[in-house]
Amino acid sequence: MQGVAYDSYGKATYEDVMGNTNKGSSYWVSPEGEKVTLTWTADDAGFQPKGDHLPVAPVHEYELPVAPVHEYELPVAPVHIPFNGKGYKIY
Repeated sequence: MQGVAYDSYGKATYEDVMGNTNKGSSYWVSPEGEKVTLTWTADDAGFQPKGDHLPVAPVHEYELPVAPVHEYELPVAPVHIPFNGKGYKIY
């Protein structure tokens, strides 16, 4: 990021600035007379607004499904008994 610094004579110098953080807040009064305040921070993590009037994502608390356990025996392949060409078993 580029930053600008001014010396005592008003001369601008440009330099690399790391870790800049900007903060601020503002408010307005609704027609019902309620004061709505927004505070924010902007830094390397992005723009982060905060306020009681901002929506919040719901939190889902549930257990993950567990795969069922099947109790069964695997099928056994039949034993192949060779036959001669006349229908008799060869032992």
